[in-house]
Amino acid sequence: MTYLNLINAVLRRLREDSVASWSGVFTASSASDYHKLVGDLINESKREVEDAWNWSVLRASPTVTTSNGTQAYDLTGTNERSRILMAQEQSNGTILQEMSDRYLQFTKYPTASVQYGIPDYYSVVSIDSGTNEIIVEFDTIPDAAYNITFRVVNPQDDFTLASDTLKVPHMPVILGAWARAIAERGEDGGSLSDMVFAQYQQALGDAIAIDAGRTVGEVDFYAC
Repeated sequence: MTYLNLINAVLRRLREDSVASWSGVFTASSASDYHKLVGDLINESKREVEDAWNWSVLRASPTVTTSNGTQAYDLTGTNERSRILMAQEQSNGTILQEMSDRYLQFTKYPTASVQYGIPDYYSVVSIDSGTNEIIVEFDTIPDAAYNITFRVVNPQDDFTLASDTLKVPHMPVILGAWARAIAERGEDGGSLSDMVFAQYQQALGDAIAIDAGRTVGEVDFYAC
């Protein structure tokens, strides 16, 4: 669903006039202040749904090509809310393990003992202030060009344009925004808000259960 569709779906449930068309919520003359509030609530609900699960529709596989002597790299297409699921070096298929920042610092000194070669571990060290992308750093300093593919979950940026299209299931986002809008009005004594919030939780749980069936084994527990 588009941003416009989502906002109108919430407005109908609130028995408010829908928005016919506009190019962006925050610049549209046809959008009232209340329409813009509902747009904000849609984005809040979207963020909550996106952060609740590693949705298959949000997954991507950026590849880092290392260069001799360079230890830190940006993950193209990621953002500050992205989550890394795994990393794999392509030439030998080795799975890189995630390490703590503390362990990463231990690998840097003494400088005479610093290892060069194919990385075995990685750590998320920062967010690029220019691109907003995740920066990862390897324990072993690459001594050549190695292709390391990361499997990541990339939540979408906040919506601003009417044509922005939602990737995660739409019903939890609509119900979550509706519950927020009812609570913001504060006119029902809490009963309707509680009911809609329960519907939201049910819709979110159902959507996660369906998506979990597409990612076999990720929710299985294996005893050591």
